[in-house]
Formats: sequence, C-alpha cells, structure tokens
Amino acid sequence: AELDGRDELVRQRMERAMKMRWRNARVAIFGSAGTGLRVGAGSDVDLCVILPDEQRGERARARLAAADAELAAAAMAHPEAARQSSLLATAEREERMVASDLKAQKEKAARLAKRLAKEGGGHDNEADSPAAHGGPPPAPAPPPP
Repeated sequence: AELDGRDELVRQRMERAMKMRWRNARVAIFGSAGTGLRVGAGSDVDLCVILPDEQRGERARARLAAADAELAAAAMAHPEAARQSSLLATAEREERMVASDLKAQKEKAARLAKRLAKEGGGHDNEADSPAAHGGPPPAPAPPPP
C-alpha cells in the first residue's frame, strides 16, 4: 500500500509536468507497478503519457523529444539512479527469459510424459527413455522367483 501511494504521487507529478505542455494530457501507471506484481521497493514505475488525438503530430513529437532530452539530462545529473534503473531493467529482462525457458521446459516435459503414457511406458530405444531426457532411470527388474 505504501508503494502504491508512492507510485500515485510519481504519476501525479508527471501528469502535472505534462499538463504544463499539453493541457489534456493524462498519465497512467502500467507494468508491474500497475498490476501489483512488482519485485520489491526498488522496482521502477512504468508510466504512459496519453495525449488526445488533436494534440498529436509534429508538434507533439517535438515536445516529446524535448521531454526525452530532459529525462536524459536528469540521468546525467543522477548517474547512479540511471545505472540502477538500467541494472533493474536488465534483471527484469533476464527474469522474463528464465521464466520463458522454464515454461518451455515444463511444456516439453509434459509432452514427453503424455507420449510415454500413450506408448504405455515402454522404451524400445534407450535414447527415448526418461533418463535420456533428464528423468529418473527405470527401476531395476525384480529378481526371478
């Protein structure tokens, strides 16, 4: 709840700044802060500036370029904050890649399990066994009576 309040204050400040240039501008929070799925208090806040249709075009692009330049100047004035933001963005990208890889591995394992169940669990080919795909080796055969 404390972070939500902080995020709303950041959104309001940005909206006030945007309204100084674009009277009807709105700012919305999105991403992990907007969904509540952030990872800790150090997470960034993704903001989207919404401009009404009549305010788009070359003039709006020029103003956005000026705002981008101001953000770059702020990064120069606070290099450690910019560095931390960059590190966080990199970590978030890596986290998404790991999650995607994990999902792909789980899907592959599910397909293999389904195929094995369909085949009755028999393995004519050693390369087709669960052990060959990172699963447990087959149990040893029971001794003859």
